Amino acid sequence: MLSSPPVTTSDVDTTVFLVVFGGLACATFVAAIVHGRRTRDVVPVAACLGALVCALNEPIFDELGKIVYAENAVTAYTAFGRDIPLFLVVGYVPWVAGLSVVIATLIARGATARRLQAIAFGSFVSVTCVELVGTSLGSWSYYGEPPLKYLGVSPMMAPVPIVCGALIFMLGTRLKGPSRWLIGLVPVFSLPAVYAAAGMPMYVALHADVGRPVQYAAGVATLALCFLVVLAATTIVDRWRAGDVALRAAAPAG
Repeated sequence: MLSSPPVTTSDVDTTVFLVVFGGLACATFVAAIVHGRRTRDVVPVAACLGALVCALNEPIFDELGKIVYAENAVTAYTAFGRDIPLFLVVGYVPWVAGLSVVIATLIARGATARRLQAIAFGSFVSVTCVELVGTSLGSWSYYGEPPLKYLGVSPMMAPVPIVCGALIFMLGTRLKGPSRWLIGLVPVFSLPAVYAAAGMPMYVALHADVGRPVQYAAGVATLALCFLVVLAATTIVDRWRAGDVALRAAAPAG
């Protein structure tokens, strides 16, 4: 078990990722501004700004998940001994903000729980594809032991946009006027909350001296928690729209 992150160099110029992720981020910002002007709502722009602030959490989860980025990537900032690449920071905008706002809009239009769950699966698949490309090119790597090294990011990106979108929708039904800028805080807290909760078994096993069976059990637990968070969030959304979100105590016997 490695005690410190290794040094890695990408097989390609990581500017490619900066161009791709930066292009997606710019497109998301433009769409947020256009949609916000059309609906006279600040929420889409607030969410994008919140996603950039949320990126300050990245070195914490890189340390926990044992992730390291190529040394030849353009650095956005350094914290916890980690150089966080600029392409990753701007990548927060489309996946954490853009997708979450789309989900909030779909919820407001009556999207079913099954449809939201399908979107969560699609988010997982999209991030998995990005992971396969990035790790195969050495642009970032996971230096923990298998099987946990394969669960660092993509499983948690199934519940993150669903939770974030649900909270944006729920707060959006309550906050009015300038206070709607506060919805920009939703990405700041929803992503770390989901990662810390769903990823807890994986993080503990990665940093504890446990055997392979326990590592596999931790992997299964992490995947199960991701699934349960999606299921819980979509169920709560259905109940919220139905006007039934109160926790009801069981009626006394007799």
